[in-house]
Amino acid sequence: MSPSIRSFMYSRPTGAVAALWLCCAGPAWAGDGGNDLGTLNNALTALCTLLEDPPYFVPLPSCPQAPSITQGILQLAAWNLVPTEMISATNSIPLGDRVNAGSPSIPPVGPIPPPITTFPVQGTELSNLLTNLTPLAFISSSPGPAKATQLYNTDAEIFFYAVASGAGVQPDTLYLFYDDTARTNANLMQGKIVANISLPLVVLSSDGTTERLVPTMLQFRVPAAGGLPCSASTVVGNFSGASSGSQTLMASKIGVNCAVVFAPSPLSAKSHAIFEVQVPLVVTMITDPLYFSNPISNVSFSFKANDTGFTPTVNPPQTPILGANGNSIGIGPAAVPLGAPPAAGTGTIFALCANLPGGNGNGQPPVPAVAAYYAISTVGEALLSAAIPSASTSACPF
Repeated sequence: MSPSIRSFMYSRPTGAVAALWLCCAGPAWAGDGGNDLGTLNNALTALCTLLEDPPYFVPLPSCPQAPSITQGILQLAAWNLVPTEMISATNSIPLGDRVNAGSPSIPPVGPIPPPITTFPVQGTELSNLLTNLTPLAFISSSPGPAKATQLYNTDAEIFFYAVASGAGVQPDTLYLFYDDTARTNANLMQGKIVANISLPLVVLSSDGTTERLVPTMLQFRVPAAGGLPCSASTVVGNFSGASSGSQTLMASKIGVNCAVVFAPSPLSAKSHAIFEVQVPLVVTMITDPLYFSNPISNVSFSFKANDTGFTPTVNPPQTPILGANGNSIGIGPAAVPLGAPPAAGTGTIFALCANLPGGNGNGQPPVPAVAAYYAISTVGEALLSAAIPSASTSACPF
């Protein structure tokens, strides 16, 4: 059975839409006009209550509570299908505190462009793809984390893209592109770790009812001549859940693919390093029900067996819908793990960090280059956000 979801535009009864937005838009995403984390979490709680109560009855497993303002903004934007800037503006959060990017899934709700069919993405396909995406800009910095900045800042030399794609209209894979415009030297040392990339993976329980967050580090190594692009790279994380802690596995063991491609990009005509990472999405009917039917949006998904995308397994029929091609480990759509935020004072960790090759020579250790949060909206748009240094208290895991 080939898994997928069909997306479509549809119209609702006008009265129902008017009642929803006139009555509930305020508590659902505007909060009470405050500019703090508590306001955003109150808005998330109000939204969860709205969705779980009549007439919608969306069975959310729990209501997310954000440990950082950036994550709260992303989560509200992803579920309400409104721009991240609107969440900030309606909560009196200064717009200049964050840089944001959003890239619709490939293919999007509309007909074109085509899905990503090969990996690594190279040549004209890569150029065409990145031209249709919006990145975040960073200035690499050691010590880190990297400094988020505006796209027009001429000091920016790292650009970070994210897009979800799949064989059908509904995405089943997240693609991450780390565009290192300063690295024009293609001579990277074989067998050495030249980049560290953090991935907030999840492991779906065997009964498909819960997920466990597994912070993972991808250690990118250049393979020997003739080797597959990700064949020397490893991932480190507690994938088994054992009390003994983390395991180190080959990246392919958990369905992660990676590569470095030297090519021009929309932000530099010179051939330079573009690191690419491919991660399966894990989205299930039980853990992510809003992605199967979002009643507060006029853009929705129709899930049918034998379509392209996600599909329920048929034996037994109660088995939840698994994410990308049946994988039970991958990356979830939420900006924050479902449930309560970390205890006060424990700090927050960026979801997506990357240390990329330092300088343009050979053998230098990787330096902090990307530090951001993400969310996948209920129509597959990949949202990215990072606070500028003066507004950020988050750290990277390495």
